[in-house]
Order: sequence, then structure tokens, then C-alpha cells
Amino acid sequence: MLRFITINIILILFSACSRQENKDIHSSDSEKFNPKAIELNNKAVELMQRFQNDSALILFDKAIEFDKTYYLPHSNKIGILISKKQFDKALYESDMVIKKKPDLAEGWTFAGMLHEKQGDTITAINYYKESIKIFDERIKNPKKRNDLAANRLNRAFSLILLGQETEGKGEMRKLKAENPNDLMIDGFLKISKQDYMRQMLGNE
Repeated sequence: MLRFITINIILILFSACSRQENKDIHSSDSEKFNPKAIELNNKAVELMQRFQNDSALILFDKAIEFDKTYYLPHSNKIGILISKKQFDKALYESDMVIKKKPDLAEGWTFAGMLHEKQGDTITAINYYKESIKIFDERIKNPKKRNDLAANRLNRAFSLILLGQETEGKGEMRKLKAENPNDLMIDGFLKISKQDYMRQMLGNE
């Protein structure tokens, strides 16, 4: 049951992130990214889907070499590195994501989790706070209404990681009341911060 919940946590945590990435790639702003870097990143994602992770890492690194500003390859490397228990490398890639894409709230959340995993709770707290600040800005933005539920849920998730579980779970209960058929929210409500950390990062 917890594994199912974990998969959905990851999907929700990065759902708005993925939508934003797709918007960036197809917008005029994407012209700042090297087309070869985008091509290599996409090929690496295809390798990931075929569980050829080592080959995917090589292509992600090549994509980064072609374009030092392109944050997506760093983001895509994180899951592979966590699966390999290479948390120091995953943390480096997470910090590179938010360095290159500082308005990516989900990036701050996940980087915070990795800092906490490595024992740096002060940085983790600051990162969670930054993610909440960005989520607040998104929630207030009428142009982001389509992502409102995901942003509210991700914000609640960051609150729980920050130690404000009462407030975070309260927001989740409000979302549940507004979306009574969403069983996934029930799963979120049943597990603790420790469950989140253990299942997503492999804490013992």
C-alpha cells in the first residue's frame, strides 16, 4: 500500500513541474536551450523507460555539456541516482536544478528532502520555506488555475516536511472535501513525514 502511495506522491509532487517543463520547451523561451541538448535529454528519457539507466546517465551528462543552462537533465538524473543510493550525487543534481530554475517549487521541495536525508536540516527547512513561498505565488496567480489543486497539495506536502503537519494535513482535508472521490488524498492523509521520507528516499 505504501509503495502505491509513494508512486502517487512522486507523480503529484512533479506533476506541475512536468507541465511547466513542457511549457518551457514549447515556448519561445525554449530557444535559449540548445536543440542538441534537448534531443539528447529526450533520448535519455527513452532509455530510462527501458530501464537502461547507466546509458541514460551518459546521455544526460552529454546534454548538460551541450547546454550548461538546461536544467531538465539534472532533474531527470535524480531518480536514477536515488535508486542507486548515490544520495550525494542526487543532492548535487537537485541543487543544480534550483540553481538553473529557481522558480521551480517542486525542485526546492525535493532538494530539501535530500538535504534532510543527508543531515542538513537547516538548509532543508530553508528550502521547504522557499517552496511554500513559490507555491503561494502560483496559487494566487489566476493564470495557473488549471494547476491549483496540484499546487495546493504540493504546498501541503511541503508544510508537512517543514514540521507543520497539522496545517498541512488540514489543507489536505480541505482538498478532500472539495474532491471527495479522490482516493489518493486519503493515502496522503494516512502517512506521516517519516513515511514520506522513507518511501521516497529509501530511509531505513
